[in-house]
Amino acid sequence: TLVVGVSQSGETTDTCEAVREARRLGARVLVISNVVDSTMARESDAVLYTRAGPEIGVAATKTHLAQITALEVLALYLAELRGTLSATEARALLTAMGELPEKVRAAVDRFDDVAAVARQFRDSPSFLFIGRNVGYPVALEGALKLKEISYVRAEGFPGGELKHGPIALVEPGTVVLGVATRTPLLDKMLLNVAEVKARGATVVLVANDGDEETARHADAVLWVPPTEHLFAPVVDVVPLQIFAYSLARELGHDVDRPRNLAKVVTVE
Repeated sequence: TLVVGVSQSGETTDTCEAVREARRLGARVLVISNVVDSTMARESDAVLYTRAGPEIGVAATKTHLAQITALEVLALYLAELRGTLSATEARALLTAMGELPEKVRAAVDRFDDVAAVARQFRDSPSFLFIGRNVGYPVALEGALKLKEISYVRAEGFPGGELKHGPIALVEPGTVVLGVATRTPLLDKMLLNVAEVKARGATVVLVANDGDEETARHADAVLWVPPTEHLFAPVVDVVPLQIFAYSLARELGHDVDRPRNLAKVVTVE
C-alpha cells in the first residue's frame, strides 16, 4: 500500500504521526511538501517537492495550488503506468496541464473585478459555498479561506447534499457562492442554484468565460478561463481566494497573520 502524506511545511504533527503509523504497519510513504528536508521528508520513502517558494501568509494559497497540481501529475503517471490511460490520453492531459500557469495568471489578473464583487458583501454575516464533482473541494477551500482571514461564517457543501439539510440555512439575504464551471455535473449545479435563488439567496458563481447561460442564473459572476475539467480546481479556486482576501481587507483584517492560527500546527 502507498500512503501519500500532504503537508506544506512537512512538520504538521498529526500528519507526521499518520506517516509514522503507516510505515509501522508496512506501507510505503510518499510525501508531498514545499519544504526541503522537513521531518516528513526525512521519514518518508520518497518526496515530491512542490517548489512553490516560501509561503509567507499563514493561510496557504499558492502551495494549495501546487499541491493539487503535484497530486494530479502523480495520478496521471500512475494511470499511464497501470494502463488505465493510454499514452496518447496521458500526453493530451499533460499538454492541458501545461496551460495551467497561463490560466492561473489570467484568473489572478482579474483581481480588481473579484474585489469589486467582494466589497458588495462586506456586511453579510454568513456565506454558503456549493460545488459538484471536482467543484466540491473548490467550494471547501473557498469557505475555509473566508473563515480563516475574514472571520465570517462560511461553510462548504456538495451540491448533491444541499436538500438533505444545508438548504434550511438559506433565507432572503443569504449569500451562496457556487462553482459552476463546465464540468460533468454543471446542469445539476444550476438546479441547485435555482433552488437557493427561489428561497431568496444572493448567488455568486464561478463560471467560464463566455458562458452567458450560467451567468444568467447569478447575481454576480467571477469569470475564469475554460480548463480541462480534471484540472479545473487549480484555476477555479483562484477567484475564491481573491474574494476572501478582498473581503478581509475591506473589513480591516491582517490577511497574512489571521488571529488564532499558526503557520505550522505542532500540537495535536
